[in-house]
Amino acid sequence: MKIKHLAICLAISSFTLHLSATVNKKNRGVHHKLIVTAPAVEGWYFRAVSGYPAAIAFEPVVLFKNGEYFDVGDEPIETLDVAASKSSRPKAWGTWKKTGTTFYLTNSEGKSHDYKLGAGNWFPAYAYTGSVKLKKGYEKVSGGDYGNGTNALVIKKINFVDDTHFAEGSNGGVMTPGATAWKKTATSGTYKIYGNTIELNYGSKVIKKSFALGATGSPAHPTNTIIFIGGDAYTDTE
Repeated sequence: MKIKHLAICLAISSFTLHLSATVNKKNRGVHHKLIVTAPAVEGWYFRAVSGYPAAIAFEPVVLFKNGEYFDVGDEPIETLDVAASKSSRPKAWGTWKKTGTTFYLTNSEGKSHDYKLGAGNWFPAYAYTGSVKLKKGYEKVSGGDYGNGTNALVIKKINFVDDTHFAEGSNGGVMTPGATAWKKTATSGTYKIYGNTIELNYGSKVIKKSFALGATGSPAHPTNTIIFIGGDAYTDTE
């Protein structure tokens, strides 16, 4: 009986080792990616920035409770891969702190800028709740004089036809001393907005983008005259 029991134990041990070796062989070379999601959000804001060729523009910023900030891009925060974002857009990340009513943002290069509510360069941004209805049409105009006789103009428009349907398009071109080129696009589909995310359904694909409402008044409150889609500021056309 002892010999039989020993044989069974050896058989089980041999099978276990074989199974472990097989699993390890299959998994060899397979790297499991750990996706680091965004930390808890302290608040959404947008700031006025100057740049070439546009004189002034607005960009949304998210402040995280861990002391980091992020210049919002195309992807919504809910699906943001922090590690991948810091690798592909390192300049979009920095740190922040607040002293009194002033926010201090330090960028990836170590340069700090101060922003204060009510000073004209720092405003709260809001999630969509449905209490503020969207207007029918919005547009984003970009471009300008790039020198040497080169001018560019791009107008992107989005129309919210009703509570579920949208139409969008762009009209842009470049003019140089020797040539002029223009291009138009037009698409449509259905949409839904929840919090700081907008889903655009084109039928063959669904794209999620970041979304926020702008602010107006004192004290500040949500407005439908300026919205942010994919990090871009759109103003109403009405």
